[in-house]
Amino acid sequence: MSQNKICLASDNWTSAHPSIIKIVAEANEGCAPAYGSDIWTEEAQKMIQNAFNSKCKVFIVPTGTGANVFGLRLACRRYESVICTDIAHINYQESGAAESLIGCKLLMVAHQNGKITPNVVLKKLKNERAFGKHSTSPRILSITQPTEIGTVYSLEELYALSKLCREENLLFHMDGSRLYNAAVSLTVSLSEITDAAQLDVLSLGGTKNGLLGAEAVIIFNESLQAGSDYLHKQTLQLLSKMRYVSAQYIPFFQNELWKTFATQANQQAQKMAATIKTIPHLSLSYPVETNQIFFTAPASWLPLIQEEIFCYLWNQEKNEIRFITSWNTSDQDVKAVESILSKISHSPI
Repeated sequence: MSQNKICLASDNWTSAHPSIIKIVAEANEGCAPAYGSDIWTEEAQKMIQNAFNSKCKVFIVPTGTGANVFGLRLACRRYESVICTDIAHINYQESGAAESLIGCKLLMVAHQNGKITPNVVLKKLKNERAFGKHSTSPRILSITQPTEIGTVYSLEELYALSKLCREENLLFHMDGSRLYNAAVSLTVSLSEITDAAQLDVLSLGGTKNGLLGAEAVIIFNESLQAGSDYLHKQTLQLLSKMRYVSAQYIPFFQNELWKTFATQANQQAQKMAATIKTIPHLSLSYPVETNQIFFTAPASWLPLIQEEIFCYLWNQEKNEIRFITSWNTSDQDVKAVESILSKISHSPI
């Protein structure tokens, strides 16, 4: 892989922050109890509880897909279902893990700028409930914050969805793999987001924001906590040497590195989006509110862009490319992208 190319393929591609590597090395000294009975896991759990201003139950897990499966498995039985958008990560980028491992059905609704709205949820509920036992029993609403296209639910939108969930006896799950970017975009704390949503379960990210294979599941609803320790193991998310993963969350929250990292990623995305707006024949697909940028380009330009920049052709029919900035996307990277796109813009269409 060329090290000279700018990497905007994903915040999963980027390296872990040096301070994270340092704490992992420090946790490597000597022996420690296994399976989360270590001092680093205990401290990380306290840090996360403080960040969310809650006595929530916290589980450290190694993967985002595992976090979603574990979190939804706490809430759903096999005859129940999950309402989500058609572009929800659990629907089209997790290899059918929810259906396969939980056994529940995903009820998809069309997104509006990445988001789900109360009206479409109500319509889906009405249709699904119309045939009683011949359909599934909707149990939980799952959203992604920020969405799969980088847009952000406002606190008011979250509250409206939460209110609907309470009225319709639905639980509320959030896939927060990039929750930090949403918090920075809204200029609010993490707890303000979860308080507005009155969440039952949160899949909390880390890997996409400078950590090394670290995710978490947070259970706010006490009624879902029974048996959760067993499901942690049963869903294959219980790590033996958990201290190496848990330790990463200590400086991440203690020093609010999450905010520093997410701010850098968001700001660099805004700069790149501003550049894209100035180049003829390039068009942003959605508002750029976090660190994800989707834009369309002439078909002949796509290979030229990918020759210079690691990025995904997101939608081939639309000639749409996705850029994702990260905690270490530099001003030099931004200038290089501007130069590359400017040069390509003089190519024939």
